[in-house]
Amino acid sequence: MRKLATASFSYAAAIFISHYLLPLDWLLIFSATAAALSLFGLFFRGYIRRRIIIVLVSLAVGFAWSRAYTTLFVAPTGSLHGQTAYVTATATSYPSATARGYRVDASIHSDEGHHIGARLYYYTEAIVEPGDIIEVKAAFFRTDGMDDSERVNSLVSRGTFIAGYVSGSVNVAGATGGVRFFPLKLANSMADMIERLFQSDVSPFLKALLAGNRDELNHDAALTTALSASGLSHIVAVSGLHVTFLMGFLAMVVRNKRLFAFFGIPFLLLFMSMTGFTPSVTRAGIMQAFLICAPLFKRESDSLTSLSAALLMLLLLNPYAAASVGLQLSFTATLGIIMFSGRINSAITDDLHESKRCRNKAIKAAVSFVLASLSTTFGALVFTIPLSAIHFGVVSLVSPVTNLLTLWAVSFAFPLGIAACVFGFVFFPLGSIVAFPVGYAARYTIFIARALAAVPYSAIYSSNTHIMFWLAYVYTLFITMPLLRARVRQYVLPCCAAVLTLCAILVISPLLPDAADSAVTVLDVGQGLSVVIASDENTALVDCGSSSFENAGFTAHEFLSNSGRNTIDLLILTHFHSDHANGVEYLLSRMNITALAIPDPERSFLADEIIALARRRGTDIIYVTETLRVSLGKTELVLYPPVGGGNENERGLSVLCLGDVNALITGDMSSSGERSLLRYAAIPYIDLLIVGHHGSRFSTSEELLAAASPEIAVISVGQNNYGHPSSETLRRLENYSVTMFRTDEKGHVTVTGNR
Repeated sequence: MRKLATASFSYAAAIFISHYLLPLDWLLIFSATAAALSLFGLFFRGYIRRRIIIVLVSLAVGFAWSRAYTTLFVAPTGSLHGQTAYVTATATSYPSATARGYRVDASIHSDEGHHIGARLYYYTEAIVEPGDIIEVKAAFFRTDGMDDSERVNSLVSRGTFIAGYVSGSVNVAGATGGVRFFPLKLANSMADMIERLFQSDVSPFLKALLAGNRDELNHDAALTTALSASGLSHIVAVSGLHVTFLMGFLAMVVRNKRLFAFFGIPFLLLFMSMTGFTPSVTRAGIMQAFLICAPLFKRESDSLTSLSAALLMLLLLNPYAAASVGLQLSFTATLGIIMFSGRINSAITDDLHESKRCRNKAIKAAVSFVLASLSTTFGALVFTIPLSAIHFGVVSLVSPVTNLLTLWAVSFAFPLGIAACVFGFVFFPLGSIVAFPVGYAARYTIFIARALAAVPYSAIYSSNTHIMFWLAYVYTLFITMPLLRARVRQYVLPCCAAVLTLCAILVISPLLPDAADSAVTVLDVGQGLSVVIASDENTALVDCGSSSFENAGFTAHEFLSNSGRNTIDLLILTHFHSDHANGVEYLLSRMNITALAIPDPERSFLADEIIALARRRGTDIIYVTETLRVSLGKTELVLYPPVGGGNENERGLSVLCLGDVNALITGDMSSSGERSLLRYAAIPYIDLLIVGHHGSRFSTSEELLAAASPEIAVISVGQNNYGHPSSETLRRLENYSVTMFRTDEKGHVTVTGNR
């Protein structure tokens, strides 16, 4: 059976190489080359011959099937790519809220008879359920990135190869019958039941945990940030972990192996379909099915073989499933547990048994449980840490502790929460009784996540090269020592060295000569704005938002953390549009912010959330209604109140920085607002202009350029549909001989006094 593992891993390697390294046209060449090279295996004997042939033939099949799958199932989307068209589709999910509207997954009915998986984005609320036939007019673009040679993302991993941006409304023209969408409707009903059973402080968390519905949880930036920083995000992303919890609970209830298989496999299929057959859940479900069936056929349960078979089946059905971050994390976590957890646990328990210091059976049982949990956690982290660093740019240092403290509570809350929902459908009072302890388990988990996320350096960023060198050292340590069967006491000195070197890195890195004492840095947050003003040990931040996929709060925290700045003395928000403020909640949850300066929020939902969180965090709130001067080390900040009327762009703050770098930030102010500012305040000559409204043609007027005479202009911009920066703005800046930099081209742009 180990031959299956070899074939699966080789095939998976070919799929990854196909997606991430090779142009599409080369795949058949590589397939033929691998097949030809497999013939050299005939020159060897026995084990070596088999392994060479299996590896090379599996690689050949992987390259060939990746090319064939693209031709058969992805290429048909080309007829819609770049087109605006009326289409009829069947909704395959419930709508989810996005930052600017809604999205729904659908299957488009093409004229050729193909059914094309699509994700539709729209802006007018519509009541849509799975199975509804909808009609829309949309602009379509392929999600496989074929036009820029990058063929994978999270959508294609689920068979969604095109995205449509709807203009107008979504019209529901009818509905399909049948039971195909029953599991999704059951999951939605379950989410409604969770809302009835649990109080509002835990229902968003439990909706994500039990039903995979993250819509409400995603609106709570403080909690999602805490879960991420503490290494607990995986518990609210329905994955293989939940399958393990579910089947473990069922095994406790149904002891007979045949009955367990009889009930377990249909239960697995129902749960997998309720989650939409996401790759990570499907992987775990297939693996569990193999493990359940093995005793019935009088075969040994081999975890590595089951894992290999599950991976092979998934990638045969859809090679693009390799792009799923959830599958990658789920697979590598399981592989790490299989390969290392047993060795780690054995090394520790052998030492304990030899010591014979504890004879109390209850204490020994408790210690064994803790050690088993700890070894499982470390095993799961072996391969997932580098993936987290690659995909998310962050590694949680407290993850082993938080997982050890909370996984028991989650493993209790998940199956009992499912049971509470079932009982709630049958007899609601009974469901409420069962739900009572589940709510407290959820509150305990949330409390641990918030508490440990608040610990300084609970999470570190992979952009810090010193941290990456440290991580490589720790990796070498914890992979090699279990393989060498090291005893517990032999870990003490290397672990102490790891802790001491990490502390040294965190202390020394900010002192290294890579940043000036006084500087203005425009962060690359995509289509948004976030500006760091540093003066000696003091820090101010102007705006923190983005309408791109980047999380501006994450970017700002990463930059400041890597610079050794753990406190923001003053956070200034020019106005409350999401591309200037939607990262603030993340930042408030991760850093100490002494004061927050804002204009009148005027019934802004985002402002209400930010203000409420700031008050909970003990941040002073300053409403700027008149000119305010603030000392920031050697720098003086002048905050001008709104000087214009009209829309919110004109009712924002302006910030003048006076110090080693004289800079002006006007937010999204238009030319008329700039003229009002010039009448209101005496703007001196400046070194740096943060170009207004991301380079819109309606901002950065000639009057402002003539009055301020900037030497340098920085445009904070990302991919957008507005034409930013406009040619008119670029031409005006060029006419005034201003040196221009764009964050979408240069990344973070830092201007210092000794430029």
